[in-house]
Amino acid sequence: MIAGTNISQFRNFLTDATPEDLVTIAPLVFSRIGTLDQSHQERLIQNIQSDPQAKSVFSKLQTVGR
Repeated sequence: MIAGTNISQFRNFLTDATPEDLVTIAPLVFSRIGTLDQSHQERLIQNIQSDPQAKSVFSKLQTVGR
């Protein structure tokens, strides 16, 4: 559970989020990823690369930060 929501709701939030929302949440997401051990980080990266929706969200996060 993420802040009282299920993962599907969280994905929908990220997909529909405004650029301002993405800018707000991006540092929190990357900070949390940074606290994971190496094996969990690698697993997350593999999951993102194989999930078109997750890949799209992380692409959005990268372009918003530029």
